[in-house]
Amino acid sequence: MTVFTSHYFLLAGSVTIALLLIVFFWSESHKERRIFKLTSAKLFSRLSPLYSKKRNFLKLGIFLVGLGFITLALARPQWGSKNRTSKPSGIDLIIALDVSKSMLARDVRPNRLERVKLSISNLIGDLRGDRVGLITFAGNAFLQCPLTLDHQAFLNTLSNVEVGSIKSPGTNLAMPIDEAARSFSHDDRDKFLVLISDGEDLEGGGLKRAKEAEKEGIKIFTIGIGSPEGTRIPTDPVDKPARNFLLDPSGQTIISQMDEKSLEAISQESNGKYYPLGSTGQGLANVFKTLKTIGEQKTREQFSSEIPIERFQPFALIAVLILLFEKLTPAARSTIKKGMTLCLTIILCFFSGCLKQDNIRRAEEAAQNEEWNHAAKFYETEINASSEVEPNMMAKLLLNAGLAHSKSSNFSLAKERLRQSIDQSIDSPDLQSKALNELGNLFYKETNNWLDQQNVSKARETWDKAINYYESAYQLDGNLKASSNLNSLKKQIEERINSLVCIIRGVIWRDINGDGRVQENETRLSAKVFWDKNNDGEHNSTEEPFLKTNQDGQFAFEWISSIYPVSLSIDSEILEINSSSNPFLIPVFPTPPPPLNPTGVKNVSITIEKPGDSTVTLPYRSAPIIRGTIWSDKNGNSQKENEEAGFSQAKLFLDKDGNFQLDDNETSFIPDNNGSFTFPAPPGQYSVCVLPNNADANITYPIEEKKAYLTWIDYESPTEPLLFGIQDNSQEQQQSSDNNQTEDNSEQNNPTPDPSNNPERSKETDPEQVNGLYERLLQEMESKSQNLDDNKQNIIGTSANGRDY
Repeated sequence: MTVFTSHYFLLAGSVTIALLLIVFFWSESHKERRIFKLTSAKLFSRLSPLYSKKRNFLKLGIFLVGLGFITLALARPQWGSKNRTSKPSGIDLIIALDVSKSMLARDVRPNRLERVKLSISNLIGDLRGDRVGLITFAGNAFLQCPLTLDHQAFLNTLSNVEVGSIKSPGTNLAMPIDEAARSFSHDDRDKFLVLISDGEDLEGGGLKRAKEAEKEGIKIFTIGIGSPEGTRIPTDPVDKPARNFLLDPSGQTIISQMDEKSLEAISQESNGKYYPLGSTGQGLANVFKTLKTIGEQKTREQFSSEIPIERFQPFALIAVLILLFEKLTPAARSTIKKGMTLCLTIILCFFSGCLKQDNIRRAEEAAQNEEWNHAAKFYETEINASSEVEPNMMAKLLLNAGLAHSKSSNFSLAKERLRQSIDQSIDSPDLQSKALNELGNLFYKETNNWLDQQNVSKARETWDKAINYYESAYQLDGNLKASSNLNSLKKQIEERINSLVCIIRGVIWRDINGDGRVQENETRLSAKVFWDKNNDGEHNSTEEPFLKTNQDGQFAFEWISSIYPVSLSIDSEILEINSSSNPFLIPVFPTPPPPLNPTGVKNVSITIEKPGDSTVTLPYRSAPIIRGTIWSDKNGNSQKENEEAGFSQAKLFLDKDGNFQLDDNETSFIPDNNGSFTFPAPPGQYSVCVLPNNADANITYPIEEKKAYLTWIDYESPTEPLLFGIQDNSQEQQQSSDNNQTEDNSEQNNPTPDPSNNPERSKETDPEQVNGLYERLLQEMESKSQNLDDNKQNIIGTSANGRDY
């Protein structure tokens, strides 16, 4: 059964045909009357042999039949039906932006509102094909931009948003949800609202309204901006220093804090999710990524519907054939010839798009459907088949292929095609600029990938390349898009890098006065600074990174971490150039943080609270030293004479309990072969005693009864040289016997002198040995020492140069 859906065309066509018949018959009768007034019927046939009344009736009949078929075609005849599948379009998304006064807080730069606007502007490109709207709210809400596919119009509206655009003060999170519910179409299956605020729901209705929104099919994603610690709200313009701050009615400064709990609760009630904005808008990027996934899944869905089949084509074809036949009369042939050229021209112009290469057409169709892998394959096929194409055309193909590869995340091939496009488009600055700008975008994405892996050095390397490409694009033809990309992305990358990096600077010097501050008269030290991973106070070159200071003892390095605060241990080793002139320099370690760890005194433990600049100082001081000499007092006169040598067959000890005898818990040390001794000890007062190895030996000096010294040592203040004289006749007899035996064997053997027995060489003491002894003594003293009582503590004030009890 034939069904015409546009019946008014049937009526209009019938009326038109009837009017044409009336006009024709009236015209023919009127024309005959006028002609026959001038001539007779017989003479008229001779004067106009081509005139035929029957032919006119036939032409009219053919024309009216053709017009009738046109009328039937316009009436849209339909019979039968077919199933049609369709893909839905993108999603509908409304962004609700808080414009209350708390958004002026500057706990993010430049302030909360401007940070959000910049993040939205940078990420809006991810919503291609989706309708976007904008709501601003404070104590009330207003739809600033209805849902639209024109993202540029959305950005223009966003740029004009500022605090104060909503006159009602406060923050009511229920109002933007209400406004969004009114703005969405009732036919929408997927309704998304992105609510961006610091979360201070002063009216308290947001959670209740979110529950109702979930029933209406609205899914709410919340984005929090600000810090939980809070900050003051400046009233000065954003480009000026903050000097004036918002006050409450009582005159107290208002502190604005981000309320994450309210935002999390609202998102959970509506099956959404909460994200903090982040320093570079990562939270908003995560939301857009989630919505893009939903949108892509939606476009893959197909809806099937049964629709009637349009049957106008046969009627239109018959009408065209009849009208052409009507024109095939002798009088119309010349008109047809004149119109043929015009028709062919129109047809060629109209169907010129059909003459495109098949691969390019398919690539463009795939690109429109965002099937970038297929688009790239079609472009590659066309490039391989077009070896002899002119350079400008090849440059366009290479550019489009590079863009398609970029969209499909095939970055290496995208870079190759874009560079080839630049080489082929020497005479086309516009194409070169587009290729350079896209190369900048690729390296920008690569920079973000490196930053996600916390590889700042690689990120900086790729970012430098991106900057070069952006600047080249701008210099070629003043590409404003490249310029705006460069300005906004520079700031974004710098913020991302700064959010990971802490620059630690320090200095190593000899802290003579012990105040922990570098003075002009204090020597700077060259050293090796390293990260002491295992806290053992020693540098493991295979696992622990290090650097060297400059000549002024200064050093700096970057510490990269995704989480702050973070703790690390830093240690240093003085280079030989300093050790030779200052043999007993040791680092002065501060008290380790609690809980106290004995091994912690081997390095400096620092805690980096946040990214930025941090300073650490590593002072070195001359170790407290007990020093002196033991000599062999052969004649026992208690005076050291030139011919009397050093005495090494004895032991020195630090007498703790005052009994002047070496006990098990007392520290002892021995002199070198020349009788000299140098022993580092913690600062304080000590009783230094000597104990000969031979019990029959006689201590001749000091001459006092106790044969000991009471001395005081401190950093940069070693003791005066302590002298001990020992008369040991048994040693002299043994040495005489040894000398005789040596003379007997000298003729048979001529041994090489031992450098260790060289008196000159033995005077030098190994600094590493001294430092090792000092650390060992520190640990031993800390583990065994006890606090002095008040009476004993008063003794510490005794002169450091005294040696009498």
